[in-house]
Amino acid sequence: MRTYPKLFYVFFGCFLFLAQSAFGQASVPDACKDAKTQLEMNLCLAGAYGEADRDLNAFYAAVKGKLHRAAVAKLQEVRRAWIRYRDLNCEAEAGLYEGGSIQPAVRPGCLERVTRERIVELHTIYDTGNR
Repeated sequence: MRTYPKLFYVFFGCFLFLAQSAFGQASVPDACKDAKTQLEMNLCLAGAYGEADRDLNAFYAAVKGKLHRAAVAKLQEVRRAWIRYRDLNCEAEAGLYEGGSIQPAVRPGCLERVTRERIVELHTIYDTGNR
């Protein structure tokens, strides 16, 4: 009989580890780490994604003014392709949690993370001249 409580703790520990791995602390913006409910987390992550999207758009606006017409056209073409990639990638990631309570948080969390990564990538390309 004593085996069952031990097994419970082992399985519960594994569940927590996997949940953290799937949606780990590193993927949650600092502003959202204090969210107490799933709804608060969903709203916070949606807001964090909105902020990242505004930052990305501000970067595009700033860099476009420094480029010649052909480079701007290429950047716009890549931008459209990247948006399609971002959206499909995050839909696929959220699809892994279909029907789960965490799914509504996974998509905006992914969108925020991937958008922040793109901002860093664009800074590397356009701020350092590594073309």
